[in-house]
Amino acid sequence: MALIQWGVDCYTGLPEVDRQHEELYALVNRLDAAKAGRGEMLGRVLDDLGDYVRDHFELEEKLMRDAGVDAAHQDEHLAAHAVFVERLGEFRRHSVAGSEAAADEVLAFLTGWLTQHIQWTDRKMAMEIHARMGTEAPHNMFAHF
Repeated sequence: MALIQWGVDCYTGLPEVDRQHEELYALVNRLDAAKAGRGEMLGRVLDDLGDYVRDHFELEEKLMRDAGVDAAHQDEHLAAHAVFVERLGEFRRHSVAGSEAAADEVLAFLTGWLTQHIQWTDRKMAMEIHARMGTEAPHNMFAHF
């Protein structure tokens, strides 16, 4: 069973962002499966996740710039991305040779951060992008904003 599952509660209405979020969830699930192997396999999955996250964050940041999203919102969003990348790097440096408990710590951080960030920060970003681009946001998915 998957540790974390992408679903409609993660939907932004930005097709490429949604596709990448789904892939991020798949990478977290790969990390969960790899934790028993520790070492090289765990390190490889963490590297893959780091590379993917970097590309994904670049996409979100470009979409915000291109849509003219409020500068304060962009700064806050980019700061959240920077914290995530730094934390992922710390985990990569310290947990590859670590125990299963270290892998569990990484997974707890990833699942919590990704879920919260996607459901609140990214969906808020998507609403602003939709508004600025004149496209229709799937408003029923964003009722809590």
